Amino acid sequence: MSIAYAVSPSGTLPVMYITTENNTPVTSKDTYLNATYYLDAKGIAGYENIGSASAPLNMEIKGRGNYSWTGFNKKPYRIKLADKQPLLGMIKSKHFTLLAHADDAKDKKGYMRNAAGFELSKMLGIAWTPDAKPLELVMNGDYIGLYFLTEHIRVDKDRVNIVEQEDEETDAQKISGGWLVEIDNYDSDPHITIKEGGKTTMWVTYKTPEVLSSQQEAYLTQQIKMLDNLIYGDKNSNELWQHLDIDALARFYIVQEITDNYESFHGSCYLYKDMGDDQKWKFGPVWDFGSAFNRDKSQYIYQGDVWHNHWIPEICKFPAFMTRVKAIWQEFYPTRFNDIFTFTADQLTLLKTAASVDAQRWPDYNGNADLTKRINQINDRLRKNAEWLNEQWGTNSDNNNDDNNDDNNNDVPTVDPTWTMLVWQDGKSVEYTLAQVDSITFVQKEQLVVKAKVPAAWGTDVYVYIWDAKNDALNGEFRAIRQGEWYVYTTDERSLNIIFKKGKGWTGHPNQSEDIKLTQSACFELTQEGDNKAIPTQVNCP
Repeated sequence: MSIAYAVSPSGTLPVMYITTENNTPVTSKDTYLNATYYLDAKGIAGYENIGSASAPLNMEIKGRGNYSWTGFNKKPYRIKLADKQPLLGMIKSKHFTLLAHADDAKDKKGYMRNAAGFELSKMLGIAWTPDAKPLELVMNGDYIGLYFLTEHIRVDKDRVNIVEQEDEETDAQKISGGWLVEIDNYDSDPHITIKEGGKTTMWVTYKTPEVLSSQQEAYLTQQIKMLDNLIYGDKNSNELWQHLDIDALARFYIVQEITDNYESFHGSCYLYKDMGDDQKWKFGPVWDFGSAFNRDKSQYIYQGDVWHNHWIPEICKFPAFMTRVKAIWQEFYPTRFNDIFTFTADQLTLLKTAASVDAQRWPDYNGNADLTKRINQINDRLRKNAEWLNEQWGTNSDNNNDDNNDDNNNDVPTVDPTWTMLVWQDGKSVEYTLAQVDSITFVQKEQLVVKAKVPAAWGTDVYVYIWDAKNDALNGEFRAIRQGEWYVYTTDERSLNIIFKKGKGWTGHPNQSEDIKLTQSACFELTQEGDNKAIPTQVNCP
């Protein structure tokens, strides 16, 4: 393999300089080497220097990954700093990874597989998503390219925020949590094994705790078997959702489908559980999107013969789960999905020059040298993937992942009516139950919610227009979420100027409401005479 060793950093990103003790090469995933480091921000706004060439800081470094470690000369690393530091503005920690994404470069994915997956996870409100920021890396004086400094998945108050269970614990109460585990595709890591559905071997690697007592091993095995039995059990029962967080799983699953990450639920698939018998298992955080954006989407991630996806094909047979997935999708897609293209545009600007230099350093992995072309291809995949999913899950779709579901009662909500959400109202967050706010409860964070009952003549093709009255300009146009006779829009903003309208596109006054100006959640009935604007009358919410 020919390497252009003379290549130097681009100067467009911060540079991390790492020097191992005696300049020893990093060759092991198991044993840390002592090293020093410093981070040169290159004067780039928003970043600060950490250490310096004359006063480097102590750290340890080792290899990481499976195929990414063995399959490429450009290696990923795990680093442990001697003291917590806010590298690249991230929350202070000792624990980070340096991801090379050589596979992403070789496969011409624009460094967007993990980047887009992580961003979508944040957009969908998953509890914690690893932060990842680009830099250039110099190791023992050798420039080794564009890397992504990434928060390591671990139990921590600023990461997976659960109780950190001690190794070899025996107390019956304490072994109920916290647990951080991974559905794994390698049997070399410390794990328990079950037969999924009584047939397929399933490895569950434990990350926290790292060393198990016999009591801990028995508890974890019992918990995973219990989930497995319920997943392969009665699809109309709600018992599974007493032990598995349906909302966290739905959001996690949607991210995997948007990216078409067909290796998810096969490996690098994390779950966690806090201490207490009343605590549920939750899917997340997201991690490895190494099989994303590889095909034109025409099926769900678990269809086809590429990988075996544990559990999710069965879970998608639960009407309650698909009801939740569709509700989240119908809130997310029309109002927030397009924000991903702002993110990819920003990444193109940020990475373009460094990607070109990395391609010179690693000519065998130079698929991202023309970064504009590659990110445009990812944008196209994102757009088409979302359009396909909207055909399955959108407001005008009756599909419920039907190829893998029974035909009976597919659209009957069987979720627990006591589940709650927070709605911003009267200057404070107020908790509502599912029965009070119906499927809009599926959003996790504080929202300003507006619901309207439109004139019957408008039909079901209802859009909302977000209006900037100060500048007399349109800020956004989105299909409204339909809930029976009502149409719903939500926003994180504390105030809203909204217009409900029949159909998409601006055609003048007919079949639209007067401006509705809100600073708190509210419900309205719209009445219309002739070609006049519809008049909104505030009513009690159903």
